[in-house]
Amino acid sequence: MKLHLDTTRLRLGAALLALLLGCVTLPGVALAMEVRGGDTVTVPAGVTIDDDLVASGETVTIAGRVTGDVYAFGQHVLVTGTIDGDLIAAAQTVRVDGSVLGDLRGAGQQVSVNGQVGKNVTAAAQTLNVSPSGRIAGSALGAGQTVSTLGQIGRGLTVGAGTLQLGGPVGGQVWARVETLTVEPGARIAGGLDYHATQQASVPSGTVAGPVAFTPVERVERADEPSSLNGLFDLGGLLWLAGSALLGAFALWLFPSAPERISTLGQRRPLQGFGLGLAVLLATPLLALVAAISLIGLPLTFALGSLYGLALLLAWPALGLFTGALLTRAVQQVRGLRPVWLLLLGLVGLHLVTHLPVLGGLIAFFGLAFGLGLLTQLVLSWRRSADGMTGALQQDPASA
Repeated sequence: MKLHLDTTRLRLGAALLALLLGCVTLPGVALAMEVRGGDTVTVPAGVTIDDDLVASGETVTIAGRVTGDVYAFGQHVLVTGTIDGDLIAAAQTVRVDGSVLGDLRGAGQQVSVNGQVGKNVTAAAQTLNVSPSGRIAGSALGAGQTVSTLGQIGRGLTVGAGTLQLGGPVGGQVWARVETLTVEPGARIAGGLDYHATQQASVPSGTVAGPVAFTPVERVERADEPSSLNGLFDLGGLLWLAGSALLGAFALWLFPSAPERISTLGQRRPLQGFGLGLAVLLATPLLALVAAISLIGLPLTFALGSLYGLALLLAWPALGLFTGALLTRAVQQVRGLRPVWLLLLGLVGLHLVTHLPVLGGLIAFFGLAFGLGLLTQLVLSWRRSADGMTGALQQDPASA
C-alpha cells in the first residue's frame, strides 16, 4: 500500500513539476532571444543587437539599435535609439524619444511618445501623452486617466479615459468614451469625431473634417454601503481561503521538501524574489498576447495561459506557507508546527491583512508577486539540484 502511494505521489508530482518547469522554460524555448537583466540594462549608442531582446531591470535604456522586437520590464523604460521591430513594455514610465519602427504596446503609470512609432500604439496608463514632436504612423488605442495627443497620428484614434485632450493632427476617425473632452484649435481631424462624455465639448471651427457626434453620459454617483468588516466574511473570500488551503495541502503531500526550501529562498533574497515574481506576473500575459498574434499561434497561447493560471493558484499557498513560517518564528511558543499548520496559519493571516481598508488590495498584489517569485525560485532550485526530481519528491523521514 505504501509503495502504491509513493508511486502515485511520484507520478502526480512529476506531472505538476513538469507543468511548473514549462511555465519557466516554455517562453524561452518558443521565443529564442537575447535576455538581459540587472539594476540597469543599457544598449549603448552605436551598439546593434541583431536579435529580439528581453530586458528587465530598474532602468532599461535602448540608446543603440535592436533589429528585432524588445520586451522591456522595469521601473523606467527609455528608448532614445532605434527598435526595428515592436516594443512591448511594462514599467512605471515608458518613454519613446527615439524610433520604434513597429508597434508600441505599453503599460505603466506614464507612457510618452516624443519620437517616432512606425506602426500602431496600444497603451494603458494613468497618463498617456503624445507630445508635439511625437509621430505615430498608424492608429492609436489608449486607456487611462488622462490622454493627451498633441503630435501627429497617421490613422484613427480610439480612447477610453477620464480626460482627453486633442491638439494635433489625426488622419482618421476619433472615437472616444471620456468624462471630459478638450479640442484645441491646433487639432486637425481628417475623419469624424464620435464621443461620449458627461458634457458637450467646444469644437473649434475647422478642426474636424467629418461629422461630430456627441452622446451625453450621465454621471452616476451612489454611495455603496461598505460590506461588514470590509468583506472579511464574504462567501467569495472564504471560498478562496478554503480552496487555497486544500490546494496547498495537496502540494505539500506531493512535495514534502518544499516548505524548507521556500523558507530558505524567501529569507535569502526577498527583493530578488519579488522582482522575479513581478516580472512573471506582468510578462507572461504579454508573451501570450505576442504568441497569439504571431506565427506561433494559439496552441502556445493556450499552453502559456494554462501554466500561468496554475502558477497563480499555487503562488498564494506558497506565500501562505512562508508567512506562517515567519509568524511562528516571531512567537516562541508555537514553533515546530507541521507544514500544513504553517500553511493554514499563514493563509488566515493573509486573509486578515488583505481585507484591511485601503491597504488590503496593495498587500494582495505585492503578496501575489512575491508568491510567484517564491514559486519560480523553488522550481528553478529543483531544476538546478543534482538529484532533480528525486530531491523534490523525496519523502520526509518523519513521514516514512
